[in-house]
Amino acid sequence: MSDRPNILFITSDQQHWDTLGATNPEISTPHLDRLASEGMRCHRAY
Repeated sequence: MSDRPNILFITSDQQHWDTLGATNPEISTPHLDRLASEGMRCHRAY
């Protein structure tokens, strides 16, 4: 068995930063919000 972590990198093209419930409470994106809360978010990935 490998001791290296499993890494899943999810990115989308042309999605504005405030179109997720994790950054905008007016939008409902429960599955993406859960990924954001349990994982790592890159705030300045250009």
